[in-house]
Amino acid sequence: MIVRHREIGFANGRQGAARRTAGKLAAMLLAAGLLLPWLLSASAAAETGKGTLMLAQNQGTVRSVVEFEATGLNPNKPAKLIWVTVDGSYELDGIYSFVGQRYMEREEVALAGTTDRVGRWSGSFKVPEGFGGDHTVYVRQDGERLAQNVYFVRPTFKMSPESGPVGTEITIEAEGIGWTTMESNWQLTYDNKFTGLISAVSTNGKATAKIRAAGPAGKHTLTIWHGYRGAAYLNHQQAPTAYLPVPTFEFEVTDGAADLTNAVEPVPAGGGGVVVPELRNKPNVKVAVSRDSGAVGDPVTLTAEGLPTGKPVELVWNTMAGSRVSGTGFAEKQIALGRSATDGEGKLTYPFAIPEDLGGVPHRIDVKVGGVVYGQAYVGIVPSIVGMEPASGPAGTAVEITLQGVGWTEFDNAFYMTYDNAYTGYMCGFNSQGTVKFTVVASGEPGTHLIDLYPGIYQGRQTTPNVYLAPQLTYGEDHPGTRIPAIRMSFNVTEES
Repeated sequence: MIVRHREIGFANGRQGAARRTAGKLAAMLLAAGLLLPWLLSASAAAETGKGTLMLAQNQGTVRSVVEFEATGLNPNKPAKLIWVTVDGSYELDGIYSFVGQRYMEREEVALAGTTDRVGRWSGSFKVPEGFGGDHTVYVRQDGERLAQNVYFVRPTFKMSPESGPVGTEITIEAEGIGWTTMESNWQLTYDNKFTGLISAVSTNGKATAKIRAAGPAGKHTLTIWHGYRGAAYLNHQQAPTAYLPVPTFEFEVTDGAADLTNAVEPVPAGGGGVVVPELRNKPNVKVAVSRDSGAVGDPVTLTAEGLPTGKPVELVWNTMAGSRVSGTGFAEKQIALGRSATDGEGKLTYPFAIPEDLGGVPHRIDVKVGGVVYGQAYVGIVPSIVGMEPASGPAGTAVEITLQGVGWTEFDNAFYMTYDNAYTGYMCGFNSQGTVKFTVVASGEPGTHLIDLYPGIYQGRQTTPNVYLAPQLTYGEDHPGTRIPAIRMSFNVTEES
């Protein structure tokens, strides 16, 4: 049950720092046997109004069971235990600009009950699924907040599977990731090489990151760090966030190889955060396309009805052209897609191939009769691999790769490349109207080496935490915008001839 919902803006990394410092000291005394749990909760108990709320545990993980006791409440009356959390999302400005992360405070009922004749209420509740970090817990009676405390939710991480050949998909799952500046940004390293970012902004504190197993047969180390500047903070024990874990996992690469076919992954499910302008159709005009999106060259059939009968029709493809870095700017551009004519019933059927153009935000097609727009439709372009040559060769071989359908906005105009899970750099598709050509010089011992391209965020107005210019490994569920898929390729390094 939501009883309050208000915007609290970008995360504040200082929230709860003083409380956690005191809490950590108390936890040390508890671990040493110098403090009993109920005394710990009493030391952390906060008074508001006329009551006191004590928690037997002041920290735990999602779904932990927490015992509590509230005193000084109104006797023999219903009471509710309220859990205060947030909902997260990415804020965009129109269809182009990335603003930053946005969080809205939300309250939910963790438990309902009735006080006894002296105004006491005790029981237990389960920590709700959601964001980690500090959460206010309070008792409400008759619309008043009578007693409150704070509970800290620790994040948890797990990896699966634990072994497999080169190319095996490795999944890192997390729960209880925090929303504040210092607790929301995490980094994954593979064999001490930076791979990419892990985030859970729009997924309620849950993260699913996917990479592929790389390297020679044997054990490989994956470590998850936290650093709000966008890179792993190595002396984390001395950081203000020393209370956060830095988990390490081992993956064993076995002989053989998984499916290493070069491919663009399926487009992740969900609509993303982009809200495209509504289509404008004249009364009784209907326009439809046989597919909402596809790669450059894929066939599409546009149909329309309700148009003037027996009239020439002009079909216009809308796109963007220009550059954000050259100083000349960019603007919307119209391209003639084709011409046709309606039949005696005002109907139209027009087949065409998706043009070579920018991916990301869908392109609008205008159906014009006599220079007037009668109807519209959207078609999106997804990325595709045009070529990768050669596919094998000795170390030092220059590998030429060409892509089409790369985007143009601040959140989908770039891909971020890793080589054997080591972040190498990024590429942009706006200046070249969606077609990207780049060269990778093969390196490493003879065998299979992985080239992976991940979505990320190019730039935006948010300053901290830094989420820019790095592979976003949680792109499948937690990337702003248009749900860009990853691209998977491999190269076989051979012995010197």
